[in-house]
Amino acid sequence: MGFPDDRSVLSSHGMVCTVDHLASSAGVAVLREGGSAADAAVAASAVLAVTTQNMCGMGGDLFALVHTGGPSPAALASVGRAGSGASAARLRADGFDEMPMLGDVRSATVPGCVDGWLALHNRFGRLPLAEVLAPAWDYAVSGFPASPLLSRAVRGIAGVPGAEDYFQSGPVRAGDVVRRPLLARAFDAIVEGGREAFFGGAFGAGLIELGGGLFTIDDLARSCAGWETPLRVRAWGLDVWTVPPTSQGYVTLAVSWIADGM
Repeated sequence: MGFPDDRSVLSSHGMVCTVDHLASSAGVAVLREGGSAADAAVAASAVLAVTTQNMCGMGGDLFALVHTGGPSPAALASVGRAGSGASAARLRADGFDEMPMLGDVRSATVPGCVDGWLALHNRFGRLPLAEVLAPAWDYAVSGFPASPLLSRAVRGIAGVPGAEDYFQSGPVRAGDVVRRPLLARAFDAIVEGGREAFFGGAFGAGLIELGGGLFTIDDLARSCAGWETPLRVRAWGLDVWTVPPTSQGYVTLAVSWIADGM
């Protein structure tokens, strides 16, 4: 989504596209309320963190390209680093010859998603943050119907600390109404106290405890968000842009350049 200046209002022609219609609708509603494209993107991403955590959640990272009408877009990479307690030697001693991929906190980095929301909103937002996060908060409190994909995905996290939101009424089946009060409290913390209340509150304490020495308070104190110089290639007579590494968007540029040359 693009707009001509930092805090302008998108016209009625703005479009929001996500993997979940609830998130897309939340973004459109924010546009109709006078929000910017960044507001709509944050609103949609926050709803995805509630309804589609198996694909996009507050425990992950965030990349964004924002077209401002200038010669190049603004590029945001909000990517966390490994905890200061991470150690290849420790992993090998525990019997791993590669990073564990599923269900192991040792593969986790400090999550950059919330820092990304705040960076986007601080630079390009128009509406108050509470209004932007309100649709996600409402779904977390009032509930939403579980998708078939979500109902299958949550089977693998039964017993994981913090996952009790999903199992208040037993196993999750497609169509069941799921409420996530723990996540609603996280939104409250972000609105009331910003990143310090999120990383320095219940979420940060839980991550440090779960990590068992992997993460420290100092690890969580540093913002993950950074505005970067975007990468560009010329393909099909157009400029194609992406966020630089650690994003994998450079692959899209490489493929575009090769395809154009063919």
